[in-house]
Amino acid sequence: MGKMGYYQYYVEGEDERKLLSVLKTEMGLIVPGKIEVFNVVQEEITAIRLMQLKKGTTVILVFDTDEGNVSVLSKNIKILSKCPEVKHVICIPQVNNLEDELIRSCNIKQIKELLGSKSNKDFKHDLIVEKNLRKKLLANGFNIHEFWNKNPENRYKGINNDANGVKR
Repeated sequence: MGKMGYYQYYVEGEDERKLLSVLKTEMGLIVPGKIEVFNVVQEEITAIRLMQLKKGTTVILVFDTDEGNVSVLSKNIKILSKCPEVKHVICIPQVNNLEDELIRSCNIKQIKELLGSKSNKDFKHDLIVEKNLRKKLLANGFNIHEFWNKNPENRYKGINNDANGVKR
């Protein structure tokens, strides 16, 4: 699939926004696009949000699979698919969550090791305030091919992981 047109990422939280921004801008590992915090497994997409999309936009939905509501996600996919501005919808289920994806794609056993956090609970805050995330990812052997490469096996198992549609 050609990497042309507009890309709109919807992510669950500020931690995902920060990581995707680094993957996109500093590391050039994913296609450039606008990143907005919008939890697609908890909130239904509104007409106002749809009106902000430009014609030919590929919408990328990044969501955790350890929580949330599959029916809300399915409804959002259906709404986006019917929207004339949307060229394509790409789903990226994080199995089970962002922390698990980073553990799988880095040479670490616990998420606190990535940034030197005091505890696993401190990780999200530390990620958001980290000044050199690229350096920390590289120092821990981050591998984009191991990141976002699993399909969910729980209630989200009907949702395919299409992350290769945004990886460079």
